[in-house]
Amino acid sequence: MQGLTDRVWMRSREEEQGPVRVYRPEGYPFPPARGREGLAFNGDGTFAYIAPGRGDRPGREVGRWRSAPGDPARITAEVGGARIELNVLEVTDQVLRLEWVSP
Repeated sequence: MQGLTDRVWMRSREEEQGPVRVYRPEGYPFPPARGREGLAFNGDGTFAYIAPGRGDRPGREVGRWRSAPGDPARITAEVGGARIELNVLEVTDQVLRLEWVSP
């Protein structure tokens, strides 16, 4: 999916309304926050889930991701023994909007 891969996306809770999660590229001028969740979809199929850890330093769990055959907007990621299903609603250079189908 064009624009999704090979970058780190950090969650922008301030912009969220309802079930859609909003992410911005790493380096975006976010307002101050105590740690942010992030995602990285790499072109080689690796995936990273980034979460605030001890002392607000980010921790990273690495797994794999893939698009559904015939539907590149439907993504399955496996990380840390968990399976995550996502729908990509929008991806541009400046924003990624996702619907988390599971968990």
